[in-house]
Amino acid sequence: MGPEPGTDAAAPAGPPRAAIYAHLLSLVGAFAFWAWTDRGLWFFGDEWDFLVQRGLWHWPTNPASIWFPHNEHWSTLPIVLWRALFNVFHLSTYWPYIVPLLVLHVGIMHLSWRLSRRAGVAPWVAVAAVVLLGFLGAGAEDLTWAFQVGFVGSVFFGLLALELLDSGGPAPSSSRLLSACLALIAGLMCSTVGVAMLVATASLAAARLPRNRALWVLGPPVAAYAIWFAVVGHSGISAHSDQFSLTVATSVPNYIWTGLSSALGQTFNLTAAGGALLVGVAVWVGCHLRRLWDREPALLGLCAAVLAFYALTSLGRDTSTVDAGVPRYIYIALALLVPVIGKLLGPARAFAGARAGAVGLLALTALGNVGQAQTWTTARLALTSTLKTEVLATGRLLGEGVHYVSGPGAPPIGALPNLTAGPLGDLQRSRMLPGTPVSATDLINARTALAVGTWNGSVTALTRHPLSAGRFRYERSTFATVSSPPGGCLALVPQSADPVQIWLQVAPGHRSASLLVESPPAATGTINYLAAVLVPPRGPTTSVPLELVVPHKGRGYLSDNDPQAELVITWNVGTPITLCGLSGPG
Repeated sequence: MGPEPGTDAAAPAGPPRAAIYAHLLSLVGAFAFWAWTDRGLWFFGDEWDFLVQRGLWHWPTNPASIWFPHNEHWSTLPIVLWRALFNVFHLSTYWPYIVPLLVLHVGIMHLSWRLSRRAGVAPWVAVAAVVLLGFLGAGAEDLTWAFQVGFVGSVFFGLLALELLDSGGPAPSSSRLLSACLALIAGLMCSTVGVAMLVATASLAAARLPRNRALWVLGPPVAAYAIWFAVVGHSGISAHSDQFSLTVATSVPNYIWTGLSSALGQTFNLTAAGGALLVGVAVWVGCHLRRLWDREPALLGLCAAVLAFYALTSLGRDTSTVDAGVPRYIYIALALLVPVIGKLLGPARAFAGARAGAVGLLALTALGNVGQAQTWTTARLALTSTLKTEVLATGRLLGEGVHYVSGPGAPPIGALPNLTAGPLGDLQRSRMLPGTPVSATDLINARTALAVGTWNGSVTALTRHPLSAGRFRYERSTFATVSSPPGGCLALVPQSADPVQIWLQVAPGHRSASLLVESPPAATGTINYLAAVLVPPRGPTTSVPLELVVPHKGRGYLSDNDPQAELVITWNVGTPITLCGLSGPG
């Protein structure tokens, strides 16, 4: 009689006890490594959507509800998790938010190890492959950004569904089928990666289960996702103007190739050889296709899932510039492919020397990934530390009653578009922000953003219309010839290669002011900027000039709501600039 499906004829009855202990140690080690590496990080980017914009008591079609998509993702479970954490811990520390992510990561490692062993991967090769996943610096974005609990959660629940079906023999019990069904629904409720995991489970179910039992597992998740998409999920597509055109469809294969080759190349520290590594894996899968279908369909399902993941990502990002090789995608690819790589490098029936070589290769690769993790985290720490300072300084000012020139519904920190001025001020007044001291320089930088940093929906820029009826007073300028053309304007023509600098101040009797800025249109493919600095009568001057995008046609309004400080604007484009709406002649 032949071996049971999902087993290897040469596989031992079970891994050596030492290999089991090594695997358990790797789980603890990976958690400890990332917990230590992530110390000092803080909230970033999309996390502020979950922290300040979502709530439990909204109708599903309300963008503030827990059911409304984040981008194209069904993110209900991460949102509920974050709301619970926020209500308990507020924003005092990032640690409670990163722990669930790392717990899921360790869970993925263990499920991957179990799947690898059932697929006949040699014990120590399975341990080494999972160690590589555990310390995957090439995918560090998903392990240093607590928001990625959505992606990682989808992978975990998908692998859990595979575990429940694959370890249950040829006829899994009804309880296993029900649990797998619920796991798939949970994965879908974490992110669109859950759809790829549904593809993996469908492949396994098609190979292993009778049709009626397969439908029993897959039907409810498909129905749940279809209902969510029909009621509210489609809003995520329309909001991002996804086109799904023929051009987009024909670009999918190239996106898959780029994504997978980048994932393998960066993981194995052989970026230039990523394509060759991908060809090698594809050839191996192709040569073993029939055997995988008959005996290890879970591995084949993982291959199908990684293809589905990149295809869905390509379609969902058709109007985006997100590269297929970003680290957050690399983590997903390797989390799915580690059992396949382990089977390719170290099947149980391979010679001892070959198995030892595979363990050495994977261990060396894991060591290289530790270096990648440290490099990534150092950069992320520098970014989040800067953003934390900006948030705390801006919150301090808003809490004291300083107004944002763009209003409470706009974000005063350009890198955090989900954190608007109104909620940020509320966080400060509710004492939910850390009490970390901020310097006078930090405060003036934040005041500059509040005074001048008008938001156009995507970047800080000059506005199409004036935000105030008040006027500026022109004081002086450097490196420019000044004239007064008809119409009450002031024209400044650069005298040299040095940037033109112009000193303005809100005119007496006004609390805010706006003026029209006109310049020649920007050259094709370029963007022109005005740089703004506040100079208070006492205290430090803005240390980091605020850049304002000039609309492509060269016409927009500059506004300021700080009547106490001088406003110095710098124009380094080299073309004339005209200011209209000043109080009296310049």
